[in-house]
Amino acid sequence: MTAPLPLPESFALTFRGYDRTQVDERIDELLAELALLTADRDAAVAEAETLARRLDEARAENAELWARVDRLCRTPADPAAVGDRVRRMLDLAHAEAAGITGTARQRAAAIVREAEETAERREADARAHAAALVDDARQRVERLAEIERRTAARLRAVDAVLADAETLLAAEKPLRAVA
Repeated sequence: MTAPLPLPESFALTFRGYDRTQVDERIDELLAELALLTADRDAAVAEAETLARRLDEARAENAELWARVDRLCRTPADPAAVGDRVRRMLDLAHAEAAGITGTARQRAAAIVREAEETAERREADARAHAAALVDDARQRVERLAEIERRTAARLRAVDAVLADAETLLAAEKPLRAVA
């Protein structure tokens, strides 16, 4: 790209204004520089459009390749469509995958058994604790019932004594107040 336009310069003064030749030469220089700048700008715009188009093409190709990778990863390889060596490798991979899956299932079953045994132990402990709490509560209820029976008997005895005292007080003559 060219340098920016130079600052205006002063023209030589003549009898009727500025020197026409000098002004025409400067205008021609400026027009030539303007044409050069326009050409540079047009070339930069064209290059930017080309790069944008290439970027879009690259993005589309990238998306297509990713879709292809996804498709290839999702569909298992058909052993009939590959050679003997690859078929053997696929068989080994399938055997190894089956072994890993079997081991994982055995581990999962062991974990489930252990969890069930732990749950059964905890349930038995909880039942034993609940039974102990129920027995303790029954004993407390029986003690409280016995205390209630004794208290009721004592209250009846106290009521009988009070009734006898009221009868005696009612039968006596009232005392005269001494003045």
